[in-house]
Amino acid sequence: MSLPYETVIGVETHVELATRSKMFCPCSATWFGAPANSLVCPVCLGLPGALPVPNRRAIELAMTAGLALHCEVPAHTKFDRKNYLYPDLPKGYQISQYDLPLNVSGWLALDTPDGPKRVRIRRAHLEEDTATSKHGEGYALIDFNRSGVPLLEIVSEPDLRSADEAVAYVQALREILVFAGVSEMRLEEGAGRFDVNVSIRFTEDGEVRWPPQSEIKNLNSYAAIREAVPHEAERLWRSWRDGGELRMRTGKITVGWSPERRETFLQRSKEEVEDYRYFPDPDLVSFTPSRETVERLRASLPELPGDRRARFARVYALSDYDARVLVADRALADYFEAAVKASTRDPKQIANWVTGEVRRRMKDAGDGAGVPFPPEQLAALVELVASGEVSGSAAKEVFGDMWTTRRPPSEIVRAKGLTQVSDEGAIAAAVDAVLAENAKAVADYRAGNARALGALVGQVRKRTGGKANLSVVNRVLAERIARGEATR
Repeated sequence: MSLPYETVIGVETHVELATRSKMFCPCSATWFGAPANSLVCPVCLGLPGALPVPNRRAIELAMTAGLALHCEVPAHTKFDRKNYLYPDLPKGYQISQYDLPLNVSGWLALDTPDGPKRVRIRRAHLEEDTATSKHGEGYALIDFNRSGVPLLEIVSEPDLRSADEAVAYVQALREILVFAGVSEMRLEEGAGRFDVNVSIRFTEDGEVRWPPQSEIKNLNSYAAIREAVPHEAERLWRSWRDGGELRMRTGKITVGWSPERRETFLQRSKEEVEDYRYFPDPDLVSFTPSRETVERLRASLPELPGDRRARFARVYALSDYDARVLVADRALADYFEAAVKASTRDPKQIANWVTGEVRRRMKDAGDGAGVPFPPEQLAALVELVASGEVSGSAAKEVFGDMWTTRRPPSEIVRAKGLTQVSDEGAIAAAVDAVLAENAKAVADYRAGNARALGALVGQVRKRTGGKANLSVVNRVLAERIARGEATR
């Protein structure tokens, strides 16, 4: 359905960096699930006299993220104090970056139904995370474990035009950051959060109208973006059409999203830059990233997801679907390539196993589970199937045993007696016996009932203990019937 307005969207993505310690103190940054207020010290609690010391690893990871997003690393950068009062901010200010961020002017390539699109990245700046709060009936609790965790805020330009594009953007962004080793960005743990700026643009009385936007705060799932964005855009349109507050408002507002009620709710009028009273942090000196460091980090970047998908399709002749499934998990893609290098068979055969049985078993095993046997063993199993030594159904049984026992496939085949019979003489003898005993099925097949051949194949398999090579069975049966040998 065509809408009377164009939705204009920009996304601010907050990413917790993969460091062991916090941004300005040695406390552990692995806060999720830890007992409340157990990972704190005078620095991250904001106690008087405590001095921050920058985390070098966090700075390098932030620069790596920027380089992966084609950003420029400016010659000079610094930390600033962003002042505002809120219970989750113990110092009364957040150490962030204002006018000299660590990364600027990047872009991210996006595939859309209308073709390729570049989403511009305005900046990616480094800051510290806030504490977490828990609200209940008549009370509020604060946990400072998250306070001070290194946080990278990646700000896009308003280049997105639908909720689907916004979801595709944050999915592609997460994929790049995970591949680059910058963050695991586990959304369910709050390691990735999205502030989505939504506005509407339309023509009225011959003039283009673009009223002030709403910022939907702290969305932490793709489903929330899909629901909240169109809801807020439609709410803005109704407010304008009905002569509501949007016609009188001059600045941005902040809204929250209630997944239970499936609606947004007003939080506050958005502060302007001046309200934060930014000034350079007097406890932290400005610094100049060396060009040698920048080039070292650039050289350390892995092959990024878009490039790897294209190479998989080009080099291994995989479908776009297979390439996307494999590249969606860096470890899975690495495993596939290692198996291909150990095999002489068509890479598509390896891909079928990895995207099928391997992924299914990993999903059943739970988050973070890897493949319990090396890729060379998967390549050996594919070779057994391709050479006709084991059937496809037997191979799945072998695979299941490999997963639990980690034994090589050849050893499992021998131990279980799963070697496929491909000897044509032995199969022909079984075929002859079956044809002699099943004249009606032969007649039905000759009369055009193709299913009758399946019944004959089943009888031959039964006579050979289920080990006969199906392709040989089908060929010998068809040849015998065609020559009329079944009537002898």
